[in-house]
Amino acid sequence: MKKLWIFLPAALWLLWAAPVENGKRQKLYVLSSHGDDVTVVDVATNQILKTIKVGKDPHGIAAPKAEDVLWVATEADGSLYAIDPARDEVTAHYDFFGYRPNEIEVTSDNRFVYVPVLGEGLYKVFDTVHKKIVAQIPTDGYPHNVVVSPDDRYMYLSPYDRGRNSPERSAAQGLPVTRNDRVYIVDTATHKTVGTIPTHHPPRPIVLSKDGERLYVNTDELMGFLVLDIPRRTAIHKVEYELTPEEQAIPSRSHGIGITPDQSEVWSTDTAHSLVFVYRRMPEPPRQIARIPTGKIPYWITFTPDGKTCYVANTGDDTVSVIDVASKKERTRIQIGKGKAPKRLLVLTAKG
Repeated sequence: MKKLWIFLPAALWLLWAAPVENGKRQKLYVLSSHGDDVTVVDVATNQILKTIKVGKDPHGIAAPKAEDVLWVATEADGSLYAIDPARDEVTAHYDFFGYRPNEIEVTSDNRFVYVPVLGEGLYKVFDTVHKKIVAQIPTDGYPHNVVVSPDDRYMYLSPYDRGRNSPERSAAQGLPVTRNDRVYIVDTATHKTVGTIPTHHPPRPIVLSKDGERLYVNTDELMGFLVLDIPRRTAIHKVEYELTPEEQAIPSRSHGIGITPDQSEVWSTDTAHSLVFVYRRMPEPPRQIARIPTGKIPYWITFTPDGKTCYVANTGDDTVSVIDVASKKERTRIQIGKGKAPKRLLVLTAKG
């Protein structure tokens, strides 16, 4: 009997061969901050599966504990989209959030989505059951980021501000003119602010430890991050990157931070120098153990649940760096699409 050989295109073979355990597949979702779509990547192969059309300039992404829905906020049309990760299709669209929604967060039960509305100085709370905004939380500055505590009891809000812009210029752009130098603590039962933690400069991306004890915060004017003690509501460490004199002479900023799933390391980006810095969390203060070259202008960071891979969105060259966590080396680089400027990204374990 003659053997029959079947040849498949490389990309098709990779997708066919990718493991789907228990009917589920891990997928990376990447927002095109200068586009109108979400790129879906198969984590097993790092191959692009498809793109999902949403509104213009998507800037917020979050999922509940069950990972059965993906929420995406879009700046240009003031919208919130619900995506089914099993089919990778939009299932709902709500267009009443106002001027420039940014990074979002959702409670673990998927009941409330917190939407920072940058141009209004408000965090808006969307009730997913009643399909409406049920609270508006005012802050100083520009609402930009938010994370939820492990027990769902608190949301931590991180607005930045107008920086070196004059109040007149900010007002002309329809933006708030107030300054902000703190993280706000909101009780999710009442959607009311119950405290703040000073950061001395406007906070940017934030990440919370799994025990809810430490909040790590990039801020303006700091190449590195702050370590905030949540119970004491104070900053306890200021961590600065170890930069060469040549690097120090080039203005940059820290704008992306994450903790490995095993909670042992903090990873933080350096945009102008195209680097990720890695720190051992304990004992405190965090100690720098590696620096990893990436694509151009690295922003957001996310990890696979097993902690083996870190993905870094590079806005300057429209790529995502795929980094091996153990070796601290880039394995490959995923081309997202010219001009898409990937920023926010998230890994989900979804039905195949």
